[in-house]
Amino acid sequence: MPLSTQSQADIDQYILIASLDNARNLCSNNIHYFPFHFRLSTFGNSGNAHYDYPKDSDMMELFQCTKIQTNRYKMSLLKPSTKALALSCKVSVRTDSRGFLSLQYLVRNDDGQICFVEYYCCPDEEVEEE
Repeated sequence: MPLSTQSQADIDQYILIASLDNARNLCSNNIHYFPFHFRLSTFGNSGNAHYDYPKDSDMMELFQCTKIQTNRYKMSLLKPSTKALALSCKVSVRTDSRGFLSLQYLVRNDDGQICFVEYYCCPDEEVEEE
């Protein structure tokens, strides 16, 4: 189940729902969704990296994927979410058919209370050349 409480109708709108423990590598340029895993890819001056999260991984609490899809995100848009990611105990990753990404972080504060931080990001727009 995703971190937040959602109705089945809300869940049905997403093509990917994944809840992970200790996902520290979520900030990436590309996110690829497949029925059995998703891949995060980063590209930069110091090289490329790929992180695969299989459906049956010990890190994966929940994984539902209904469509193969690749979305590109600008790192500058995802960078503000890294502070919450570093503090999180669990992460829920969701995307809809338009490629909109929802990251929800479960964070315990100093008093032990559970807080949720949500971050939304839209994919890069693909411009067709004429």
